[in-house]
Amino acid sequence: MSTLHKRAMEAVLAAAEQDIAEALRENGIRDRHGEAADDTVLDVAILHAYRIFVRICERDGLEADARLFVELASELAEEIEREDAGE
Repeated sequence: MSTLHKRAMEAVLAAAEQDIAEALRENGIRDRHGEAADDTVLDVAILHAYRIFVRICERDGLEADARLFVELASELAEEIEREDAGE
C-alpha cells in the first residue's frame, strides 16, 4: 500500500471515528460494546463507503447508482463470508 493510500485511509478512519462518536452521543449510547453501538458503527461505515462510491462515480463521470452500490456491497459481503468460512 502506498504512503498516499495509507494517509487517505487514516483520514477516512479519523472522519468515521468522529462521525461514530457524534452518532453515539446523538443516540444517547454510552456502552460502546453493546449491540446499539455495533449497529451505529456499521451504519457509519456503510455511509462512508457510499460517500466514497459516489465520489468515485462523480470523478469518473458516472451516475452514482445506490442500487448498484447495494448489489456490489452484498456480493462482496457474501464473498468475504465464503472466504472466512473456508479458512
